[in-house]
Amino acid sequence: MSTDQTQLSLLACHTDEELLGSVLLYRLPEAKIGTAWRKLREEYRGITGSKANLPYGGLLTVLRAIGYTSAVLDPTSKANPPKFLATAQPIDRDDLHAAITLWEQALLQTPADSFTFQHPSQIADLIAGTAPEEVKLWDQFTRTAACVDAPGWVWRAAGWILADKLATQTWTIDGKTVAFRRDLDNCLQVWDPTLLWSNTWLAARGETLEDTPKPDQEDDAWKKVTRYATLRLDVSINSHPGLTHPVAVVQPSVSRLSNTLRNARTAWFEPRNAQGPLLNLELGGYGEYTHLNHTTRLALDAWTRLHGESVFPRDEDNEFLTPAALDLSGPPGKLRALVPFATSYPVGRGLGMYGQRVLARHVSTALDQSLVKCAQVAGRRPFGNRRTTIEGRDAILWDDENLPHIIAASGCRKLRILALYKSQDMRTRMQSLLAYHFNRPDLAASGIGEHKVVPLNEHVEVLFQSAPELLAHGEHHDQRPALVRQLNGLDAPEHTRLLALCETEYDPKTWARQRRASKKTDSTVVNPDTLDAKHRVNGELARHRVLAQFLTLYKPGRRNPRKKERELKTDLELLGLELQGHHRGHMAVADLSRVAGLVHPRLTKALASGRNGLKEPLVHVGLHLRQQRGERHVGTDEPKLMWTLVALVPHGPYWRTLAYLPAEHAGPGTWLDYATANHQFRARPLPEGRRRDDLLPRHIDHALYDLGRHAGRSQGYILYVSGAEARSIWPLLANKNLGERPDAAGLINGRPALPGFTLAPDQRPRAVIRVTSGSDNVARPALIERLRHDPEHDETCTEEGKLATGLFQMEDAEQTFILCNLPHQFTGGARYARAGESYTRWGSSDPKEQAETWYSHTATEITVPHHPADQALLTYGLTAARLCDHALHWEHRTQYPAPIHLGIQMDKNHPEYRRTVDNPNTGDEAEA
Repeated sequence: MSTDQTQLSLLACHTDEELLGSVLLYRLPEAKIGTAWRKLREEYRGITGSKANLPYGGLLTVLRAIGYTSAVLDPTSKANPPKFLATAQPIDRDDLHAAITLWEQALLQTPADSFTFQHPSQIADLIAGTAPEEVKLWDQFTRTAACVDAPGWVWRAAGWILADKLATQTWTIDGKTVAFRRDLDNCLQVWDPTLLWSNTWLAARGETLEDTPKPDQEDDAWKKVTRYATLRLDVSINSHPGLTHPVAVVQPSVSRLSNTLRNARTAWFEPRNAQGPLLNLELGGYGEYTHLNHTTRLALDAWTRLHGESVFPRDEDNEFLTPAALDLSGPPGKLRALVPFATSYPVGRGLGMYGQRVLARHVSTALDQSLVKCAQVAGRRPFGNRRTTIEGRDAILWDDENLPHIIAASGCRKLRILALYKSQDMRTRMQSLLAYHFNRPDLAASGIGEHKVVPLNEHVEVLFQSAPELLAHGEHHDQRPALVRQLNGLDAPEHTRLLALCETEYDPKTWARQRRASKKTDSTVVNPDTLDAKHRVNGELARHRVLAQFLTLYKPGRRNPRKKERELKTDLELLGLELQGHHRGHMAVADLSRVAGLVHPRLTKALASGRNGLKEPLVHVGLHLRQQRGERHVGTDEPKLMWTLVALVPHGPYWRTLAYLPAEHAGPGTWLDYATANHQFRARPLPEGRRRDDLLPRHIDHALYDLGRHAGRSQGYILYVSGAEARSIWPLLANKNLGERPDAAGLINGRPALPGFTLAPDQRPRAVIRVTSGSDNVARPALIERLRHDPEHDETCTEEGKLATGLFQMEDAEQTFILCNLPHQFTGGARYARAGESYTRWGSSDPKEQAETWYSHTATEITVPHHPADQALLTYGLTAARLCDHALHWEHRTQYPAPIHLGIQMDKNHPEYRRTVDNPNTGDEAEA
């Protein structure tokens, strides 16, 4: 009998001493260079009035460009100026001195006609006068108990070396020979104009152009304009939990090229020397005020004087012209920029499944290293008992005979839905949606009366009412509180939870254009965000204990030609057909069940099934942290952290969802039912957040201690932490500290080792699980291989698979698991859902296919830094994976386990959330 094993290879390679090679280290005379840096900084501040640090990035850009090499100064903080320079290749001493001299003069705003190579510079003398020492990069890495660590400059230098090696190797694919051009930021891209992907709107969407957002042009010329995109590879070298050597990670993306520098943020310039790296240009400002940022301007000023090669035309005063004046239309040339905003484009995103597979093989061959592999420990079958829907309807939840107990576990006895609308079309749509989801097709036929409570079942009721003035966008925000008070149904009986399904209008593409137009000088266009009713109504309703979800008018999408028609027998099925494709409506109803705190007991079965299932009744707690950016991020200060804690507490076969609400001012916070915490959270200003200080872990530990009063008969709790922002706060959540043991007080080097570790041992979490998703540090799944071993002949054959959705354990890293995800769009059955499954974009001649997103596998990394010694790691890795797979109110996997996901959604639903996140400045964000 043969035995099978599925193996997953990531788009990441192992490394060794030979691959990383060596660098040149300029160890600067510490006493003299420190004084010189500080003197230059004071002089710079005196001239500019700035209190910022010196812009070392401009100097490094010049050094990298003239030497075709990496260049890293370290350290670069205000308190610790650079003590050494590291380069991958030697830089001519005279060029090094000249580059520093010119950069320093640009920094000090020397008049253009006064620049000279004879400018006295102590820093140039000290650096150029230092003899470099050759050191092996491999020796700069420190092997820790279960990982690897190194100073920051080592990672950057190693990334440059790897990118350099990949740039020397061509890639033969789909009849093309693809060469990569490297830039100054460890990124490779296809630069050859004949290898760029191109398309026009007319070819991509000829029959549906009326639905395509149009530029501000009166004629139809934009339909025929050819737009271009290229393949970019971000190359980095990272630590990986459990591996005691660094790993080379490659992240591919499809980058859309802009036809103007107006509003651009990222651009590249190709120098005359074909062997030289592309120059990275960073820009700021909007419209006619688009400009080079300060660091880039300093770098270009020095670089053009050294090479005599201008990137931009100069005026009579020898100053750079405004980059926004330059037209980039037509075939891409020596200067290229990314499309600055996420917008529609006739070339879609994504490399596709096949492209990711063959790219992984190419990277492995080019670096002469094996790919990082994982072995499957749980296939698709162990993820049973997940939420399933029929045409968008969760029949298992709403038709369950135990629905009263599910509602009671959430903290109330009845749900009342206020259906607020301003158009008759929306009223009809809401009526059909609610009648369908609550199995009342009779209500869709007969209609639901106005201004009266109508039962949907014994425990859920609805009240329809028109609220056009409340829901309309406009400047009348001061009138909305009174308009909310006038609503019927706010005086619900005790133990009745209030929800609202509200109409809103929102066209993201139109609004994005209006936002950009509003920022122009003398513009009469009003920023639509200032008129938006949604977030004001959300907050006002929350002050009356009402949790709102919003719904836009239904717009039929493109029909799926591959979807089979089925025989419809009941009124409910006919109603489902009428609502077919109304995904936003179905999700709005599902979100109502989420904010109400409803959890179906199928979760218990999902966690406990199988021999590796979690049999004990444990509380599952999710800790989510994110940086407060947007309007909350001031200057160069470190962003404050916003955090949420959500707990799933077992109550017999049912679940109660709790959320922690920090105190508004000084004093302790409190655990509340998820719905209660949500409306109180939305009704008050978003917390300012905290710094990464000593008090942050203590506040979180106090909340975990207080959770014990609500845990009932649970035998402890498991804590799931979103990994991105937590690594710098708790030592054992950082790769470099994995394997270290905390002292009796739960500390490592005087800091709490993990969340909850300052508590008494019996009050600490049973296990702590770090979950990282959507990060550039998580390598993408690439190759799936099924190994079949025949013991009779002692032979193993390998078959290549295409898809995987199981849980994999890293080789040589037993505490790290990879949950391999398949984007739900890929399995959706749309015509081009599986584009790129068997060829790359170079192999496609269909312009409609080129305009679509090409999906590929994504990964969720699950690391277990703490668990009971007498239990298997797999039990906890599988539990985290099941909580991702078992989305409580979504029929596909979520990026994070359910408790973290609920905390993220609670944060996002706050009316002020969008003010604390950065708007995407580029259309080149991570792909699905």
